[in-house]
Amino acid sequence: MVAQSSAVRDWVGSAPYFFAVTDADGFDRADRAADIEAAEYIAPVKSERVVFDISELTDLGLENKVTEHAVVVLHPFGQRGLETLRRAVEANSVSKLFVLIWSRHDMIHTWLDGLRALNLHTHESAPANDPLLLAAAKMIKNEDYNGLSSGHGKDVIVQLVRAFAAEGYPVDPDLWLRAYFAVGGSFRHAESVHKLLEEMKAGTRHRVKQRYRENIVDILRERLAANADVTSD
Repeated sequence: MVAQSSAVRDWVGSAPYFFAVTDADGFDRADRAADIEAAEYIAPVKSERVVFDISELTDLGLENKVTEHAVVVLHPFGQRGLETLRRAVEANSVSKLFVLIWSRHDMIHTWLDGLRALNLHTHESAPANDPLLLAAAKMIKNEDYNGLSSGHGKDVIVQLVRAFAAEGYPVDPDLWLRAYFAVGGSFRHAESVHKLLEEMKAGTRHRVKQRYRENIVDILRERLAANADVTSD
């Protein structure tokens, strides 16, 4: 932890150190020991720490403010907190952000990979998202207003995943969620995407209405090629 905190401190910059936490009022409680320990390692001098709620990041966006200080987010969890963090990043309310997560299996890790955030441990970012998969993810996101757990949203996800699977793409929840987050998808609807992909991966055959032609992947591929031609002109 000493070496890791040093790397974080070097990346974040000089004091004061801004820590966004789930509950600033209860930050000193015993059940928040992991947050306290992380803050103490990164900023050993207590007077150099500024602790505030993750929810306040949303206020910056609403007020069209941008904090020039780097912000360290400690162990965010819960859909509300994660969505606040996502909106703050989307609104460019924070100039520099480091997120300390509980586990690499948490959905926020997938979100960070989708945005190709730098991993300070490996000094690498996740591989670039497949442009074809991003095109499909945009189609899924377009159904957000209807919800993605049933109806049209479910139809779109299942049909697209099946079509891409036929082209050799794995039925991999993380792969699809990275693309979904990369195009601005929310944590709220990501839960539905994840659930459907897990069911499909396990072999569940969902009954859905046909929304696209069977050659939808070829259609998307042609659209990408046409857009590339226009751009090159």
